[in-house]
Amino acid sequence: MAKNNAAIWDVSTLLQAGINPKTGLPLKVDDGCGCNYKADLRKVLRVIDEQDAINRYTWYNLPPGLDSQLIERILYYKGQAAFFYIEKLNRFFFLPYALSGTIDVYGRFNQVTPLPFGGGKTDDNKTNAKSSVDMFLANIVLDVVKEVPEEIDAEILTKGCVLLHDYCKQISQTNIARSLLNDPILELMAEAYPMARTAIIASSGVKGMRVNDQDQQANVKAASRSVTRAALEGDPWIPIISNIDFQDLTNGSALKAQDFLLYMQSLDNFRLKTYGLDNGGIFEKSAHTLESEQSMNMGGSQSRVYQDGLTLRQQFCDIVNAIWDIGIWCDISESAQGDINMDGMPVDEKDQSGTMAGDQPQGAQDDM
Repeated sequence: MAKNNAAIWDVSTLLQAGINPKTGLPLKVDDGCGCNYKADLRKVLRVIDEQDAINRYTWYNLPPGLDSQLIERILYYKGQAAFFYIEKLNRFFFLPYALSGTIDVYGRFNQVTPLPFGGGKTDDNKTNAKSSVDMFLANIVLDVVKEVPEEIDAEILTKGCVLLHDYCKQISQTNIARSLLNDPILELMAEAYPMARTAIIASSGVKGMRVNDQDQQANVKAASRSVTRAALEGDPWIPIISNIDFQDLTNGSALKAQDFLLYMQSLDNFRLKTYGLDNGGIFEKSAHTLESEQSMNMGGSQSRVYQDGLTLRQQFCDIVNAIWDIGIWCDISESAQGDINMDGMPVDEKDQSGTMAGDQPQGAQDDM
């Protein structure tokens, strides 16, 4: 029987060590053409996209072990998660889940089984808290509480859970995670800067020299190693083996670098629009823009997209508070919507417990 060499390598460890997982070479080793710029820029854009996603709402009074960024990060990468309580561990959890049972007439899940979020296998011989959590998750089935219950009993406290979706559900009861939804946008955005760079290099005065054979091509290459180096160091010729006199490889006039940047700006505005955050609109006029046109494009606190996510989170908090009476709450983030409390700083300042200092929402105070 042939040996199975299939494996999933830890790419993040290689990157932290400065090794390119594709080539096995140090990350600083480049071929001179800058072909890896798109992949590198995409990593930066993914971080920015995640930061915009997880900081657009603010959570209050979360139980120990949970914080605002953890909840939003789970939603960003999984699309939905379940909130529940394990009595033997005396802890609340917010984790992804899978269907474990039946669905109701509206297609909603009746029972689910929680799943680890990026966790791994632990040593079964160790009786620490982590292995206990893994053991419970492997066998637990939770009853989904879909609305504020009229009566609270011991069973719903220990066997009930509340589901939270990042955005409104479609026909399916599971959302596509934002990290996957926004991938095509990030892919297009990552292309914009390399294309703008190419446009700048193309207009730097570098020309092509027609050669007749491989020997002449090698001679020209020796004089001008690459288009990038020619543009930066002043080498005037790039070898092209051809019997025709003109060396333009594309039809039509080349776009200016600013056209590519406007293209990227439009994509970024569209990305922000998917979160309901302030943006300049899909198409930003370079000339004067009417106030009505700008407000229609920008979104912000009046955006139905932003309101959709906020409504789902606040409904989730109402059900959780009705069952466990812990007073959690989710509200608009100042970092996303501006200086709401008028303290002169459009940021969400929190103390070490994760609570907004001196800025507790009235709704959460009433639930406590």
